[in-house]
Amino acid sequence: MKSLLLIPFASLAFISTAHAGDDHRQCGNVAIADWMSENDLRTKVGAMGIEVRKIEIDDGCYEVEGRNRDGRWLEIGFHPQTGEQVWIDGDD
Repeated sequence: MKSLLLIPFASLAFISTAHAGDDHRQCGNVAIADWMSENDLRTKVGAMGIEVRKIEIDDGCYEVEGRNRDGRWLEIGFHPQTGEQVWIDGDD
């Protein structure tokens, strides 16, 4: 009976892990012609108090690396058309 109970829980753990890895990639498939300019993104991110060190494209998102006012390193994903922040990772 124990092994039967573990199967659903093991499946849920796998699903949760796979989903968590995809949570921060919510940019969709926007045509490059519809992306906001890199300069507009730099302006937006600068207004957030972040010193931009690098901008890349990753999985359909703009990925910005930089430092906040406290010097903390951040990596932030932005939707390429709207400039909406879709995920963030940084120093703990």
